[in-house]
Amino acid sequence: MTRIDLVYSLSEIDESELAPLTQGRSFYVSGPWLRAYESLRTPDVVYVTHRDDMGRLDGLLPLYRQRPDTLAPYDAFGTYLRGAGEFAEADWSPSLVLGQSAAYCNEFLIVADAGPGAESSVVADLLRAAEEQRMRWGVPAASVLYLNREGARQLAAVPGTPQPFICDVECEIDVEWDSWDGYIQYLHSLGRKRSASARRETEEFQGAGYTVSPARLGELLEECNRLFTKLQDKYGDRTTMAERAHYLKILAAEADSHSRLFVLRRDEEILGISLAFLWGDTVYMRQLGLDYERLTGAAEYFNLTIYEPIRFAIDHGYRRVHLGRASYDAKMFRGAKVRPLIGACWSATAESPLAQAPFAAWNRRRAEVAESGDRKLVMAAFGPR
Repeated sequence: MTRIDLVYSLSEIDESELAPLTQGRSFYVSGPWLRAYESLRTPDVVYVTHRDDMGRLDGLLPLYRQRPDTLAPYDAFGTYLRGAGEFAEADWSPSLVLGQSAAYCNEFLIVADAGPGAESSVVADLLRAAEEQRMRWGVPAASVLYLNREGARQLAAVPGTPQPFICDVECEIDVEWDSWDGYIQYLHSLGRKRSASARRETEEFQGAGYTVSPARLGELLEECNRLFTKLQDKYGDRTTMAERAHYLKILAAEADSHSRLFVLRRDEEILGISLAFLWGDTVYMRQLGLDYERLTGAAEYFNLTIYEPIRFAIDHGYRRVHLGRASYDAKMFRGAKVRPLIGACWSATAESPLAQAPFAAWNRRRAEVAESGDRKLVMAAFGPR
């Protein structure tokens, strides 16, 4: 007989039990990442555990309680429903957030050897337990957002789940070549301008006297904080250096062994850092910082966030470079493919959002754009507003 329980910390689950659930999944539902965000979200996090009739842990679902001014990108009402129809905030906010609360890449943690029927049964059990927790916490709605291809498949296999909508798109580069020349040839197949641009940007970068060296996050925490803050300040992020230092320290404590910094130097001076995490067969690009005042304007952004990670992936046998959301035009121009991220939300007091014609039409247009892969359309639908 299966057993469903609640635990309040991943420290209650042995790593040997957690690892089979996270193997082959996104880094953003991995043990190191979830533990880091548990430290940041406590006490507003609980985990549903699912065990089979032999007592084996075969499913896990993190649940986060949204409070005012927290988990804003995971506020389904504020991000998607407000302004897209006649939705009452009291029906949809605050909400219970399922699966993940940061990084915009989500899927369900189920053991890899579960057959299709068993997998959908476990997901259904986890969703029912989540609904019970929603009622205990007294919030009116629940949502699971930014599901990647695997997460979307898992949700679709469960009968009776809410109809999904398009949250956004993410960018990935499939590393299908064994050399840098292979990548350039791939770009050339997409258009001469793309390969010419990549050659020019990498040559300018190499001619600027820069070097790029590796490091772990924990080795350069202060430099990361300084440079990440410079970039975030440029785009209006109000996170303080103290808050970012706390966040980076936790990430280093939990995930340093998976971190990889691309450190940009001129002589011994550090002028830029991009942070990646290595998980499975994928390089996950996470954050960038640049000392703009000291740069020469030699395509530093593109080299640190795209070209150097591609070189690293080719040299070390990784099959994907995950670039995440935003800057779609720049990423797609340099060979990234866009893939839809879907979500679903439900309320105790209101019907499905897709029952409203304006929201359904809005979602239909976004789904068509995500499927098209057209750079201009993607930027118009998903770029900055």
